[in-house]
Amino acid sequence: MASKFFHVHHEFRAGKAAQWWQAAQTAMAPGGGWDEAVAKNLEAGFYNHSFCPVGPEGPAFCIWEVREGITAEQFQEFIDGPMGVNFGLDAWMNICREINVDLAGNPPYPRKF
Repeated sequence: MASKFFHVHHEFRAGKAAQWWQAAQTAMAPGGGWDEAVAKNLEAGFYNHSFCPVGPEGPAFCIWEVREGITAEQFQEFIDGPMGVNFGLDAWMNICREINVDLAGNPPYPRKF
């Protein structure tokens, strides 16, 4: 068994976009904790390969990889939880779908796990 990849479709909850972008920009600024959060997620078995926002009001699309043994339900709990993409704001509704790597022929990115 190998790691799994997920496509995540993010939609902002009403009125949350500006607040989320402010929190995201603060986190990604030098000293904002972004690198530490990425390292903690990687240690926990979660890695975001890409973040593709369509516009400031959403939606956004991501490709995440999870370590072998992590279920789709566990990934959903992670993405919606305190270590996920919401910065504690409950800003995003996250629709997660596992990518069928066998059908695709290859993983969408080189495996991290």
